[in-house]
Amino acid sequence: MRIDVMGMYTEIYVNVDLKENTPQSVLDVLKAMCEKDGNAECLKDKPTRWAYLFNNGSYYTPSTEVGILSCDDISKQWSLLGKGDIKNYQGEIEAFFEFIKPWCDGEFVGYFRYEEDREPTLIYCDA
Repeated sequence: MRIDVMGMYTEIYVNVDLKENTPQSVLDVLKAMCEKDGNAECLKDKPTRWAYLFNNGSYYTPSTEVGILSCDDISKQWSLLGKGDIKNYQGEIEAFFEFIKPWCDGEFVGYFRYEEDREPTLIYCDA
């Protein structure tokens, strides 16, 4: 679903393995986000735009989107790959990174890039 209404967009990219002890409640939120399920009970207390964070919503970033939450059969480790863009008027993207960082197994989390910026803001787990 492409929504291009006047306004500035921010692109998000996230590609992480999740820690073994990631709570089911976090996995439920990520699953609902990947499925773009704005009616999911687990998203009721989250920013509204999280349901569409991995959606291609504008013509100002590459016309791609992905939201995949997968679990490796052997290691039983969950991984998240997400890319999309939204109007980040209330800092929804930054809030998402703060939500996911405690559960990331690795240093690099992803980036966000405002449509008028040449360089993205890289996101790393806190040391």
